[in-house]
Amino acid sequence: MHADELKEFRFYSLIKVRFAETDMNGHMSHVSPIIYMEQARAEFMEQLNIFTPEILMRERKTFVLASQSIDYKAQAYYNERLRIYLRVSRIGSSSLDMEYAIVNEETNLLCCNARSTVVFFDAKAQKSTPLPADLAERIEELEAKYATV
Repeated sequence: MHADELKEFRFYSLIKVRFAETDMNGHMSHVSPIIYMEQARAEFMEQLNIFTPEILMRERKTFVLASQSIDYKAQAYYNERLRIYLRVSRIGSSSLDMEYAIVNEETNLLCCNARSTVVFFDAKAQKSTPLPADLAERIEELEAKYATV
């Protein structure tokens, strides 16, 4: 990912690499970015007011992960701080495609980039359900709160 591509991202979550997330070589385990992506996604959805415990209990609607892929670019180590950038690249009728860039906050090295698709899911009916009609507007408003990279 080039610097100009990173400019498309606004929202990010800060993560500190914990000891349990490292492997025997002392660097971030290959599974750790999955945890970081999930954390950033949850924070993003909470700020959109679409994914909260109250909404889950009341409406029984949530997002489920349909697919994800990761391209590893550089190592990260215990106690390093990472920025997990997230952006919505596509809004479907019941799904979102998201892109991520995991960047070392100190060195500005891109550790990995990733993609995922999440589906809005009705837990009671056990099937996908349409996204809220105003979701695109909510995403635009949320991203406007963050400066460009």
